[in-house]
Amino acid sequence: MEPTELTEHFDIVPAHNDHITGGVIIGDDPETSVLNNYLQMWDMDNVFVIGASAFPHNGGYNPTGTVGALAYRAAEGIIRFREEDGQLVEAQKKKNSKLA
Repeated sequence: MEPTELTEHFDIVPAHNDHITGGVIIGDDPETSVLNNYLQMWDMDNVFVIGASAFPHNGGYNPTGTVGALAYRAAEGIIRFREEDGQLVEAQKKKNSKLA
């Protein structure tokens, strides 16, 4: 392996390595996200969505490690949900939100 310098214009598209992400964004406000930090849906307490769909966009690199970490986090949430039932995280409403 030989190190090389990045050119002025770096583009990941020519590699054709697609890691499609996004769709059910993770966040702390149900007005701007679909999942809490346990990957539990805000609107459906008993639904947990595990995968790269929780990302707001693709970071340009293989998301497998992060998806694995999020799967462990979701597993913790599912275990808690079986004991506590309901929302595991209190929503944080943002004041003066630009999306409001």
